[in-house]
Amino acid sequence: MRRSQAPSMRRAAKRGLPACEPEVPKKVCVPDEMQWGTTGGYKSLGPRRYGETENPLKDKRIFLVLWRPQSNKKHKTWKGNGTLEVTESRATLKDETNKVLDVLTCFKPEKFQENVIIEIGTKDVELQMELKTTEECIAQRKEEIENWYRKQEEANGMVFQEDNNDMRPQRPMNVLKKPKHSLELESRHDISNCINHGSGHPVKRKEYICMLTLAELQHLAMQLLADHCQGLGQLSVCESPDIVGIAQRICDHPVLLKHIESQPIVSEILLPHLPPWQEMGLYDSAKFEFVHLMLDNLVVDRGEKCAIVASSQMCLDIIRGYCQCWEVPYIRIEDNAQAEYFNTPNMEDTNPPMVALLMESKLPAIRLPGCKYMILYNYSARSAATQLLANDCDTQIYTLITAGCLEERLFQQHFGLVESSDSLMELVNLRVNSTHKLLGVGQNTLSSWSQLKPPFSEAVLKEAFLCDKLPSLKFVMSKQIEIIAGSEV
Repeated sequence: MRRSQAPSMRRAAKRGLPACEPEVPKKVCVPDEMQWGTTGGYKSLGPRRYGETENPLKDKRIFLVLWRPQSNKKHKTWKGNGTLEVTESRATLKDETNKVLDVLTCFKPEKFQENVIIEIGTKDVELQMELKTTEECIAQRKEEIENWYRKQEEANGMVFQEDNNDMRPQRPMNVLKKPKHSLELESRHDISNCINHGSGHPVKRKEYICMLTLAELQHLAMQLLADHCQGLGQLSVCESPDIVGIAQRICDHPVLLKHIESQPIVSEILLPHLPPWQEMGLYDSAKFEFVHLMLDNLVVDRGEKCAIVASSQMCLDIIRGYCQCWEVPYIRIEDNAQAEYFNTPNMEDTNPPMVALLMESKLPAIRLPGCKYMILYNYSARSAATQLLANDCDTQIYTLITAGCLEERLFQQHFGLVESSDSLMELVNLRVNSTHKLLGVGQNTLSSWSQLKPPFSEAVLKEAFLCDKLPSLKFVMSKQIEIIAGSEV
């Protein structure tokens, strides 16, 4: 599954710039929100050992590879070796310690053959040999574990006995790289970054409902949950409301399960198959990956302000931890005084907040007239958030929905695209008809929305999302309305 990775490195390579990493301070204070789990929650560190009856090749192909950063140099050398794991939907490049380097989501399976060179993200990869047996996979994993321990020994100046779990070092926290340039300079040019058209002039409000493909870890957790429900028989939602809550947490981010790990379904059905909380990262949630990429483009690259609304404080906590680790200026808005500071910060403030984090419950009382962009982490916040943004300039709203599971099915029920069901199995299984195939069913307000389907061109992505790469994007519905500046929507 895809792990944390600095987006500035990808864009630097794309622009032909040297992909230089900023200096990392010797002592970094990692906020609690980014410490996905408790340090004592698991003792399984480094690459996970395969189970006795586990077949690593059951649903994927694995290649031994060489990799290097893409370069225009005439004489190129390989930087390292590793593996490439290919499933039906993703090709994941990992280094010699099983750490994820990059992911490819759009490809033709037949291209993956021995002795070919392909591009995975910003890496050139040479496929050397395909692992064909379980024994070969186990041997490779053993080597990855040894490599991981060797790196720990080099980093810590200590020697650890492989068979003594108590002597293993704690996994280094997932300290993310800083953005490639300071937000301070950009944000001082124009605090609001909002082009005021003046009262009485028409302004545009664009709204995008974004269907996002489940991340690999989310798919695994959802499948485990669906298999469990299959064995329970025909239960209704009322008879087992906890399962729906578990599924919703998986949609938001699987790491949120740590708050309910005492529940038997989580501790007995899910956790034995999931990685430690500390190892979960940005790319283990489709919605969190979207937020990460959008903030990197909107806030870091363009100096735009952005509001993020969620129905759960837990979701805002992990987004807050993300902002703290990357030093993205943010503010948690709980009252009008904090909203006023976000709208018009003190001119003496050298690092004014650029990201506003709000709970759905605080709306519609809060207003942010100096903000043009809003991301709704949960669809339930959509109706309450219509008055949040500026009403005197063009604005854009992104509503995130995890596709192919509970979240998309509830969305379809809300708009009458499918009949409402109280069957637990119907809600949690992964056999969900794509929303765009149901838009012609009956009378529904979505039938008038424009549809954006893959493959998404770079021009479309830049126009709609100010971004040229959103790997998890599956389908988009968009609507544009014109309002008179200064009027209520």
